Amino acid sequence: MVHVLTFPELGSDRLFRIMAARSRVFIMEQRITACPDLDEVDLHCLHVFMDNDAGEILAYARCFSEEPGKAHIGRVLTTVREKGYGVRVMKEAIRACRERLGATEIALSSQEQVVGFYEKLGFSVVSGPYDECGIRHYGMIAEFLLSL
Repeated sequence: MVHVLTFPELGSDRLFRIMAARSRVFIMEQRITACPDLDEVDLHCLHVFMDNDAGEILAYARCFSEEPGKAHIGRVLTTVREKGYGVRVMKEAIRACRERLGATEIALSSQEQVVGFYEKLGFSVVSGPYDECGIRHYGMIAEFLLSL
């Protein structure tokens, strides 16, 4: 099941599981240590995630508004790959940005190896390549009509 929750709605158990998944993927697997994973954005964003019956995080993304009409999706991960969980979470994140944050433009910073994944979801490369936390990234944006 895919959930879209604010920080206060998460509760300590879900928050722990999300942070553990982020740590496992970003710090342990990708060895990102030059940039902090936890930041103030976590307190004010929408946490979009898919979990199983045991509460294990299968996929995750966070959404936040940068300015009226614009949103950003970040910290996208999957802990189980090749099952379509990342697509499901991203589609729900896009929906949350549009419906709950009122975004007609959504930006993200994509690692080079997953640019094609985001392009299939309607994002286009608008900048890059650039280094972010020691990994090559590209800026991407998707634009949507006002009507949903």
